[in-house]
Amino acid sequence: MSFLTPRLFSLASLITEGEVVADIGTDHAYLPIYLAKDGKAKKIYATDVALKPLTVAKNNLASFGVADKVETILADGIEWTIPNNIKLDSCIIAGMGSTSILDILKKDNENIYSYIIASNTYLEPIRKWTKEKKYFVEKEIIVEDNKIIYEIIKINKFAGTKIKSKKDILFGPLLVRDEKNKLFLQKWLEEEEKLFKLLQQIPKKDKKYKETLKRKNEISKLLKRRTLINE
Repeated sequence: MSFLTPRLFSLASLITEGEVVADIGTDHAYLPIYLAKDGKAKKIYATDVALKPLTVAKNNLASFGVADKVETILADGIEWTIPNNIKLDSCIIAGMGSTSILDILKKDNENIYSYIIASNTYLEPIRKWTKEKKYFVEKEIIVEDNKIIYEIIKINKFAGTKIKSKKDILFGPLLVRDEKNKLFLQKWLEEEEKLFKLLQQIPKKDKKYKETLKRKNEISKLLKRRTLINE
């Protein structure tokens, strides 16, 4: 399917056979369409907070002949799973920033077993939330889509890798282990350069300068090791 971008394809790859899945903030419903065509998911929900995008989603589902395989729901976030007692194996939240995602995660409940998250901003707040909730990281993917590098995380409530340190929060407990991942290296080289330029603009006495310098040094330390490995 031509509309399935590398990011959406990576999200879909984290769904396993027979899962009940929800796509929160589905927009055009491209991901549910792919999942329905693929036939891997047992049940698919596509939700949106606004009627207009949900209408577009319904029209797209009909156009691709999968309207009977995807249930659309007009709802804000994930709270709808509670009164309806709908249990989700995977809840996909993508296409928004970490602040918006964390607002949605405030309604985290026992009906949802895992989350698949791709933030448009830093993933660190999501990893911090995962650590605080004592959940696990099942998988992490880094992918380039339209010249933007995205990190995708699958959070499992019952099994996987724990987030133990600040290093895990910043870089990802699984991504940081993949020492020859060139896309990972590219992402953090670009971030290091951005922070270097930012430091030239902040007065050294400013609190923000110390915070920015600390972050840059953490990245530089990791990159020094990675560069040596990849040479």
